[in-house]
Amino acid sequence: MKGDITLKILQAVMESAGTVSDIFEAILQAGYGASYSKLNYELSKLERRRASTELQQEERKRLRDRYYSLLYKLRRDNLIQESGAGNNRLSLTAKGKRILQRLLKRNSDKLPPNTYSKESGDRWVVVSFDIPESQKRKRDWLRHALRNIGLSMIHKSVWMGKAKIPKSLLNDLARLRILDFVEIFEVSRGGSLKHIT
Repeated sequence: MKGDITLKILQAVMESAGTVSDIFEAILQAGYGASYSKLNYELSKLERRRASTELQQEERKRLRDRYYSLLYKLRRDNLIQESGAGNNRLSLTAKGKRILQRLLKRNSDKLPPNTYSKESGDRWVVVSFDIPESQKRKRDWLRHALRNIGLSMIHKSVWMGKAKIPKSLLNDLARLRILDFVEIFEVSRGGSLKHIT
């Protein structure tokens, strides 16, 4: 009917803050004979896409600003310096190298997450440990790890259950330098203990 497309365009202009190009693109996307609701739907899709793009640009700008702010602070604190032809490379200063070593050491003592696979075994396992008081955090971490793999506490430092000890747990004990304080035994069918570690 004559005037339908004009009516749709006028309604779209009245109800949206769309630009001429937005309305034109919405008409192209919706098709010539599309209803007002279809035209409005295409306009709202364009607005959502634009808003999403603007959010992404704002996020990129925010991340870039944080990056440059961090670089500024590292330069100001004399941890990094520009070097190379045209000062286009960054390198650590002597102070930066000392701080890096300190942070790496602190990170090596960081406790790994207790996300070991819980797997039932067919034999009883007994874990006993005597971790020094100076390493209390590691001791508490080990208790949580043993509980998570399915062992039950007999005493604060003795745990028992029918569970397989994951290799990753043993690796973490070694990395944390507490494997020497932990004894793991398996009870055989004859009732004797077999030392695992």
